[in-house]
Amino acid sequence: MPTATDRGRRRWLGAALLGALSPWPVQSARVTERTPTAPATRHWVTAWNAADGHRIGLLRGDASGTSIADQLAVPTRAHGLQILPDGSVLAVARRPGDWLLRWQPLAPSPSRRAASIPTPETVWAGPQRQFNGHALLHPDGRHLLVTETDTAAPDDPDGLGRGRVTVRRLDRLATVVADWPTGGRDPHQLLASPDGRWLWVANGGIASRPETGRTRLESAPMDASVVAIDLATGELARRWTLDDDRLSLRHLAWHAPTATLGIALQAEHADPVHRNSAPVLALLQPLDAQARLRTVESPQPMAGYGGDVCATTDGFAVSSPRAGRLGCWQAGGDWVGGVALAEVCALAPQDGGVVAAGQRQAVDWSALSGSSGHPLALPVMPDNHWVCR
Repeated sequence: MPTATDRGRRRWLGAALLGALSPWPVQSARVTERTPTAPATRHWVTAWNAADGHRIGLLRGDASGTSIADQLAVPTRAHGLQILPDGSVLAVARRPGDWLLRWQPLAPSPSRRAASIPTPETVWAGPQRQFNGHALLHPDGRHLLVTETDTAAPDDPDGLGRGRVTVRRLDRLATVVADWPTGGRDPHQLLASPDGRWLWVANGGIASRPETGRTRLESAPMDASVVAIDLATGELARRWTLDDDRLSLRHLAWHAPTATLGIALQAEHADPVHRNSAPVLALLQPLDAQARLRTVESPQPMAGYGGDVCATTDGFAVSSPRAGRLGCWQAGGDWVGGVALAEVCALAPQDGGVVAAGQRQAVDWSALSGSSGHPLALPVMPDNHWVCR
């Protein structure tokens, strides 16, 4: 007999299929002109929350304005997104999530607005499993890597969950071909090394129980780390931790010129003063056998909360929606500067700098000049992440 969860999933799938037969109405907002040399057209894939539900979609921006070129309703808030080589989009539910999907947006050309939208491929989490917000295309181009939590692991007597990475067939997302431990709890974002040998995973370390969803167990110890997994064997090769065990390691970015990994941090200290003054960026050179994971200081207030991280020409940018600030550092950890932007979170690299999205507007931060351009109006407020197409 179908469970209540099964019936809910079927109702959502029916609604999603009906919605896929015709494009959603296009909304628009005006753009503030920035410079005569600004790109003629930009596209971003992002997620947002609408009055009647949750969406992922394709935004289009040019000198005349921004608009929603295409969108798709999803069951709950989406989190991580990736654009595949064929133009399709991978989206994963915010943790603790029960769905991931692959969707082919319409090409941004107006001539294709009337074309039918391909049905998205949706996969639901298995029994005693939850998705943790991020997926990554395997370097072989044929598989998908997904962070998950096993909520009923036999080696987990406290029931706080064990981190896993599943390897799934890209052409059949429900098919799992391998299942690897992450050596920690609450795995979040994952990133492959440039040579395709290693998989780096940020274990957030936050303790929770399946029946309480995102609610933290304040009394339970955290278990945050960054690990390197051998992509050929799935074996855990190295594990790095911070001295402060109340810092959750969440998001990753790679600075190629210095072979440095940037990790966005979120403080979980009980004391609000300690929490608000905590660092939001850690640095690691994982290809160095003697590498040590270390934090860097934030001269401007970041509220102890790094929402996203992005590599720039100089180093790294980290957003803090709680502080309403974008902060930038050199790859070695020296502070470059910051800019205020209400509820800023989603970051995407652009021309050596970063495009940061906040409360229905975005700004360009130039790594070369250390300054921001004029705000760009947006028709929606992007959620945690967005990706330039």
